[in-house]
Amino acid sequence: MLKPIWSKHYVFEQLADEFSAKDLEAMREFAIGFFLKDIEALKNFIKKMETDFEQDNFVFVLKMFVISNNKIFNMAEYMKNQSELAEKSIQSKSKVLSTEERRVALNKWIEKNAEAYRKYTITKQIYCIEKMSAKIVPVIKRAIEE
Repeated sequence: MLKPIWSKHYVFEQLADEFSAKDLEAMREFAIGFFLKDIEALKNFIKKMETDFEQDNFVFVLKMFVISNNKIFNMAEYMKNQSELAEKSIQSKSKVLSTEERRVALNKWIEKNAEAYRKYTITKQIYCIEKMSAKIVPVIKRAIEE
């Protein structure tokens, strides 16, 4: 089961330990694709943040866009990783399950943990934006200006 995350400081320390430069680079690519795919919605969001909140910190706006949309950069990888995590959790019970028992156990795991896993994944995305902003922001700004 995923542990609750209580502070940004704690989370970013934990993520710094988990992420290699290769992981961040891969997530950066997915982040750029995510923003470019929905560039019009991002443009509208930026205008709203500037108008309604006088927010001009571009990195902050990108993070808020991810949070407000509650979307995953790479859904295929997300689903694969969630499935693997659920399987490991079920297997750690060290009980041999029938097909039906396994299906029920997976469904219970998803009911209990899916929301926390999604929040954790969004937090990882925010961390990526923070750490890779020097490489993400110029690409996104160019796309917005076009």
